[in-house]
Amino acid sequence: MMNAALQTNFARLQIMKRKVLAALRKGENYELKTELNSEYKERRKEAVRRVIANMTIGKDVSGLFTDVLKNMHTDDLEIKKLIYLYLINYAKTQPDLAILAVKTFIKDAEDTNPLIRALANPLMPVIAVA
Repeated sequence: MMNAALQTNFARLQIMKRKVLAALRKGENYELKTELNSEYKERRKEAVRRVIANMTIGKDVSGLFTDVLKNMHTDDLEIKKLIYLYLINYAKTQPDLAILAVKTFIKDAEDTNPLIRALANPLMPVIAVA
């Protein structure tokens, strides 16, 4: 009887642990969303770095797709590289939202800077235009 009570309590603790961890993850995404929409360039840049770091370790940051996409219009090559990396990763799972970036891809594909052109080209086949 005591063993059953311990198992029940342990199961409750596991459920609570999952809920707390889920809430923390949601809080982190909210914080990233806020930073991605900051008026300060350095805050946005750091947020993009953190999004990529979270994506790299396997956290789901697909909910930040539109917020990351808003930061594509920049002259900062580092941010562009990171955003293109993000888009390559999530364009297949969110094709409807990826279409929003087509105008920027075309603009970047025609850029005078060969590095920016090179970033845009691999992403074109990933986006399914229906």
